[in-house]
Amino acid sequence: MQRTHRHHALSLAAALLCGAGMAPGAAQAQTLNNNATGTHDGYYYTFWKDSGSASMTLHPGGRYSSQWNNSTNNWVGGKGWNPGGPRVVNYSGYYGVNNSQNSYLALYGWTRNPLIEYYVIESYGSYNPANCAGGQDFGSFQSDGATYNVRRCLRQNAPSIEGNNSTFYQYFSVRNPKKGFGNISGTITVANHFNYWASRGLNLGSHDYMVLATEGYQSSGSSDITVSSGGSSPPPGNGGSKTIVVRARGTSGGEVINFKVNNQTIATWTLGTTMNNYTVTTSASGGTLVEFTNDGANRDVQVDYISVNGQVRQAEDQTYNTGVYQNGQCGGGNGRSEWLHCNGAIGFDNI
Repeated sequence: MQRTHRHHALSLAAALLCGAGMAPGAAQAQTLNNNATGTHDGYYYTFWKDSGSASMTLHPGGRYSSQWNNSTNNWVGGKGWNPGGPRVVNYSGYYGVNNSQNSYLALYGWTRNPLIEYYVIESYGSYNPANCAGGQDFGSFQSDGATYNVRRCLRQNAPSIEGNNSTFYQYFSVRNPKKGFGNISGTITVANHFNYWASRGLNLGSHDYMVLATEGYQSSGSSDITVSSGGSSPPPGNGGSKTIVVRARGTSGGEVINFKVNNQTIATWTLGTTMNNYTVTTSASGGTLVEFTNDGANRDVQVDYISVNGQVRQAEDQTYNTGVYQNGQCGGGNGRSEWLHCNGAIGFDNI
């Protein structure tokens, strides 16, 4: 969103001072009129404004409410977690804006090393926050019943969680169609976004906070949102044992594919030219992908399906494909192809 870039200008020391009067874990409602970060009833929160009358009330659990008007140039706030990570995030409540108001509702977070500011935009008003000048599009993928369009933007000498003159990338996944206004609810399988970004070279660092945020810029509106987590996607090595079969072939022979869970390589295989079953047993859980790594000459990969403990997922049931050659470019199609013509990956939902 076009803005002077908000709460990143707030120093950590000021944030701690503003939040010092709030007892961690306090379940009673707290109304914030000044910039603050902290924890409330088991959830991390952040609230920032640069001027005006915006306020945010912390309710028990993952609920917060907010209200603002045009006296506020820019504000943002929400509840979530610190650190963030590949959770399944559920949200519900009321988003009180319309198409004439500059606002968004999004999962919003930061990582360090590299310093990245990221957004999963669920709904927005008059301005799509990903429409940054000079940004780069990175295709789209399917998740949670919608298509998400991915864009990377660059911020230079801008406020961040590491200071007021930082240079960093912003990653956006923008829901299409966007959610409406008024009563609103949804689910965000965060691992699908992290995995897709990584498959396009948009890597994250170590996680700082992640919240389900409301933002308003030179606008008016309100929100009353409750956020919860359906559980964190555990790292490889946790969870029940699963037998995974990847059925695939190459066109020349010698094609190399990786099977990944939570962006960790579980198995690597070299393909022949006939369809064959490649099998691995793992206790890893999370978002999965089949990655083609040595494109060249006449090498291509066709993925028929993967199966998890005998349950088949056809390649066409993918969440994205970054290696198909369509519309004149690698990863340029949304046709759910089972082909990988270029180095890239076919992504699937969690196992």
